[in-house]
Amino acid sequence: MNMIKSESSELDAPESLQQYLAAIVEGSDDAIITKGLDSIIRSWNPGAERLFGYSAEEAIGRSITLIFPDDRMDEEADFIARLSRGERISNLETTRKRKDGSLVPISLTVSPVRNVNGKIIGASKIARDITLQRQAAERQQLLLSEMRHRVGNSFAVAGGLLSIAARQAESVQELVTVMRQRLLALASVHARAVDDPAGARPEGTALDQLINSILEPFSGGASVTLDVPPLNVCPAAITPLSLVIFELATNAVKYGGLSEAGDGIAIQAHEHDDRLIVQWTEDCATKPASGEPGYVGFGTHMCQSTVGSSLAGKFSRDFSPNGMTATLDLDLRAVTGLQA
Repeated sequence: MNMIKSESSELDAPESLQQYLAAIVEGSDDAIITKGLDSIIRSWNPGAERLFGYSAEEAIGRSITLIFPDDRMDEEADFIARLSRGERISNLETTRKRKDGSLVPISLTVSPVRNVNGKIIGASKIARDITLQRQAAERQQLLLSEMRHRVGNSFAVAGGLLSIAARQAESVQELVTVMRQRLLALASVHARAVDDPAGARPEGTALDQLINSILEPFSGGASVTLDVPPLNVCPAAITPLSLVIFELATNAVKYGGLSEAGDGIAIQAHEHDDRLIVQWTEDCATKPASGEPGYVGFGTHMCQSTVGSSLAGKFSRDFSPNGMTATLDLDLRAVTGLQA
């Protein structure tokens, strides 16, 4: 059997080897903990101090359930039972509680510890913080959900544009020409609403130009009134603001002010102190897709999340028998990129 050899023969001595292993444990970024079968903590490395907030003096001699959330207490009994049978638990994703009460997702590996006679006397635990991995997975899931939503909306928008163009066109050729123009405009809007995969950022643009370019493929001759101040939208705000306007326009074409039953839309904006208030009003007997005024679908959730996280603002909708008003209360500096 091949054995791992050290560069220095001094490490072959048991005392030196123990010091070497102790240094590895002390220097590990992961939490490395040992406990007895009675669940009492025997050792607690600096990685455990950083991850859970308890010093070694505070943790050693106390039950490992010190870091268990209330709803995870039954895990310890299961661990002890499995360890007693000589089982090893690998890469178990679970949750633990820090000293300050906050919860942290971890990946946990638990191995039995045996004495010189081979008897199981305890366990070693290696815990790794997987907060970043969880956040990445959540972002990926949100992006996938948004992609599905966008794909569905794209088909709905194309169908709505086709219906509008068909009512206005006097020939098949005119219909084809109009649809091509509107779909190209729609593609241009999509390119403006997302960052270049190569890393290029879109340039700043005037607020009225941004809104008009997004509405162009949607309006189809419907009444659109625009009254906004002459301010410039900074590059960082183009994507989030475009996504929200794109979402509102999509819904307006499907069952709102830009649909066959609608009477158009009006967009007004004004500055108030350090805020930019934008109101999108639709004249149509419209209602949420679910039929319930309090319903919050993915599109509304996306608008609220986007406005809150990227524009330091709030997004809300109000329905009435005569239509719908969406209000964007935005941080003016987040929109313009200029300091007060």
